[in-house]
Amino acid sequence: MADLQFPSLDLKTEFIEIKGEQVLVVSFVGQITNTNAYEINRNISVIFRDSVYNIILDLTKLDYINSIGVATLIGIIKTVESHHGKILIGGLNHFLENVIRLMDLPRKVQIFNTKQEAITNWEP
Repeated sequence: MADLQFPSLDLKTEFIEIKGEQVLVVSFVGQITNTNAYEINRNISVIFRDSVYNIILDLTKLDYINSIGVATLIGIIKTVESHHGKILIGGLNHFLENVIRLMDLPRKVQIFNTKQEAITNWEP
């Protein structure tokens, strides 16, 4: 899977196998701001081109997210849900934890402090 680069943000992707399931880890590195949010939102669907809908969002290195970025995360979650996949979020700093908690995510979306915790707690 190819990585994506935007101004101020890199999306790094890797497939891993957890308990017999193929899972796509999407790592956000940088910031989602007014300068890159629309481009990210227009191009984010490329992460689904391999039809893998089991996803861990690694936000460990996401320094900032604006409202369009929040909408992008919600769009990813809704796409995963519509394909009966599973999504976990890991790696929240204090700022992101507050933002994510305010999002009123579906109950199925579990949030962990680290990417490794999300991997460890993955249930098929």
